[in-house]
Amino acid sequence: RAKLKKKADRELGRQSWVTMGSDNKPTENARGQQLQRTSPSTSRGNETVVAATTRVIRTHPKKFATVLLWGLGIFCMLFAPAPVQITPEMQARYQEKMELVSDLSADFVRTTKELERFEAELSAAKSFGWWFRSADRKAVNEIKQRMAPVEGEYNALESKRSALESEARNELGLWSEAGIGEARDVFWTTYKRGRRSAQVGIVWDLVWEMFRADNYEDSVNFLFRIIWIVVSNFVLFMITSTIVFTFKVISVIRSFQPSLISGLFFYLVAVLAALSTVGAMIGLVVGAGVGSAVVIGKNARYLPQSNRRRYVRQQRQHQA
Repeated sequence: RAKLKKKADRELGRQSWVTMGSDNKPTENARGQQLQRTSPSTSRGNETVVAATTRVIRTHPKKFATVLLWGLGIFCMLFAPAPVQITPEMQARYQEKMELVSDLSADFVRTTKELERFEAELSAAKSFGWWFRSADRKAVNEIKQRMAPVEGEYNALESKRSALESEARNELGLWSEAGIGEARDVFWTTYKRGRRSAQVGIVWDLVWEMFRADNYEDSVNFLFRIIWIVVSNFVLFMITSTIVFTFKVISVIRSFQPSLISGLFFYLVAVLAALSTVGAMIGLVVGAGVGSAVVIGKNARYLPQSNRRRYVRQQRQHQA
């Protein structure tokens, strides 16, 4: 009996150990499931910049490409260094060919003086009504005949000088600091002209605004029209100056005599830089105009109001 009792106790102990092990397994599985559930949240919290950028690119590829090109254009216009560095050998070859251009200065001075003399004779011969007098027409034609060879020589010298300057610039290269600097100078020159034209247009529009019949309806509309005049003139002339730049930069590219592929790629980069820079300027001006209009609209009740509309309506009713 004692032996049977000991065997029974051993079997009960084994069963208890088995049940305890089976009870611990579900807890371990639950912990694993909890770790799996919490791991995505922790990965999202620790998401890197590269992963976030990749997600944005996959979600909005067109918008990302537009922003990337815009930033690249501004970088090329303002901060990008020249990819080709000018070496002393290149500078020496450039100076050697530019000396040939300076050798033509004596011929230019001579032909310029002769042309000035002929121009003075023409202005003296073209008196009032010279076209109706045969003697005056004959004298004018004679002066033009003597002037034609000098003009031909001057044009030939001008063509020769342009060719020599192009050869000298070709020694430096279009992608050097000389080519990129000249393209930037052309852009900022056209921008300054466009800005000056915009200022003139704004002044004239404001002057004519003072003579409008409905100019004093109320202060809010008057201020809105001023904002519209400033923004519209700036946007119009900035777009115009950009179009002018797209044509002027072609002459800069041709002056360096690059290859077709290099010149075309340079033109695309220059146009991209110009559009990006002008687009940023236009965005700032339009944003400032919209912000000013919002501020005026919110504070409209504090601005002085005019009773002109009510006065005109009462006058019409009285006349009727």
